[in-house]
Amino acid sequence: MEWLKQLRMDSLRRVAVRIVVPLVLAAGVFVYFRCWSLAGMVSPKPLSALEPESMEGVYVEDDIYWLYTPYLEERYGESWSTGTLTGVQYLISFDQEYYMGLSVHKDRLEEAGAMMEAVEAIMAGELSEEELPVLHVKGSIKAMDEEERGYYLELASGSAELEALMLPYYLDVNRIHGRTVLMEAAMLVLSLALLAAALFPLVKALTGGYQKQVLAKLREADDFASAAERAAQFYDRAEPISGVRMGADYVFFQNGADSVLLRPWELAWAYQSTTQHKTNGVPTGKTYAAVLRTMDGAQYTLPMKEEAVHRLLEAMPASLPGIVLGYTAEIERLYRENREAFAARWKDRIPGYRGAAVRP
Repeated sequence: MEWLKQLRMDSLRRVAVRIVVPLVLAAGVFVYFRCWSLAGMVSPKPLSALEPESMEGVYVEDDIYWLYTPYLEERYGESWSTGTLTGVQYLISFDQEYYMGLSVHKDRLEEAGAMMEAVEAIMAGELSEEELPVLHVKGSIKAMDEEERGYYLELASGSAELEALMLPYYLDVNRIHGRTVLMEAAMLVLSLALLAAALFPLVKALTGGYQKQVLAKLREADDFASAAERAAQFYDRAEPISGVRMGADYVFFQNGADSVLLRPWELAWAYQSTTQHKTNGVPTGKTYAAVLRTMDGAQYTLPMKEEAVHRLLEAMPASLPGIVLGYTAEIERLYRENREAFAARWKDRIPGYRGAAVRP
């Protein structure tokens, strides 16, 4: 049915922003936080498998057997001397030839500090190497920034030969790109959630999910094929007035992305809604909508310009002779208490009238 395909494309256009915005955000989060790096946790590499020229960003899991010396402390507080220690970077060896850094954060400081004390005890002859604890670490390789590299290279004491062996990287323990694994995982989940938010309206639009009500209405007829053909002819021939198609057989409009098909006598009441907007108590403008109320108690609010609302309400009596127009508190009360009175207006006023479901 070609007209239903047109409705799908119309719904797709109406949800385009809801698709594009979260899709762009999902891609942005995924790329900015480099969420693909989490895949490295599935098969982490040992330090011995790294190549100096391509080690940045690689996720590593290995045992550290020796800490040479700390070269940088990170503290949080108003001053460095009184601030809380939050991280230490140590010098370690890499592949028994090169040196690199090991950045330990607050959650592992006590363990790393104990190992450093053990190393110092071995150097002083107070402890054997067999008693040295092993530091098991996981994390990604990160390039040093200029400040970190400055402190790091001070360990070379000006030796060009030693500097050549000191790689400008460090293993960032329990971190991926400087963020905790939990934070990185949260960003991946956010990215996937945004992707799902984009795909849901896309798939729904392409599969006709926004036209379910239309199909359900057509299936109410004794002959679905005939009803569908009649609805297609109505859609093609009826000239939309302020976005609403009206005729003796059907009424059709878009409620956002959802397509809505009704029999004329299912509409009970229509009126204009005006909303005054204010900012800090100062009026900033008004918005308008046509409100359609049905016999079964449903309400459709169709935003449009004030002139369009007037045009629609003025055109309704010709196609919908049984509908009540305009708002008053008395009509509201009657609609809530005695909807049968609205249904009675339709009897003998339109060919093919079969009655409408009236719900309290």
